[in-house]
Amino acid sequence: MKGSIEEISIGLYNIAASNALIDLRIVEKTKSILKARLHFSEELFMQIYENIKRSKKSYALILNDRRIFGKDYLFGQWHRHPFENPEEHDVSESGKKSATIEEFITESIYIVSERLEAI
Repeated sequence: MKGSIEEISIGLYNIAASNALIDLRIVEKTKSILKARLHFSEELFMQIYENIKRSKKSYALILNDRRIFGKDYLFGQWHRHPFENPEEHDVSESGKKSATIEEFITESIYIVSERLEAI
């Protein structure tokens, strides 16, 4: 899902329609910023933040207002917040691996279904 904020937004709507998600909420949308939440339930959702002007990305799986897994791209480098310890900033080789929105969503759906057994 690359390109403009509008293209990213349309991609999220398509993903939400084809998965076990109950809702897609656009929290903020400008020419350069998109903040969206893809909900499994009111308490469990993925938050996608893209700022194409500043080249900042933040993807998080949230449960009860706490990040339980995430990937961030800040200052030209990726890091991961692993499910086992979401407060950690994993900058190992695997932690620094880039992630597309689609890859993050796929991994989050796996965590929700297999680790949390929520879907």
